[in-house]
Amino acid sequence: MSGGVIIPDKETAKALNDLARHKAIVRILNDIRMDMEICEIEGWDKNEYLNLIRQLLNSIGGRSMSDLIDRQAEDSKWS
Repeated sequence: MSGGVIIPDKETAKALNDLARHKAIVRILNDIRMDMEICEIEGWDKNEYLNLIRQLLNSIGGRSMSDLIDRQAEDSKWS
């Protein structure tokens, strides 16, 4: 092979995409769990991060996610 790109068939491409999605979901859930544990230890509101994630997910197809992130940063007590 001379460095060409292998284009998988549709079933293989779907399986690879499903695997990538699964791995992404696991990483996201681990991040959420870690954040919730830190909030528990520090006595912070656990729902703040979850609500931001909900807003971002609900914004898909509407307002851009970067706009929501920027707005959240402006509203945050840390900015």
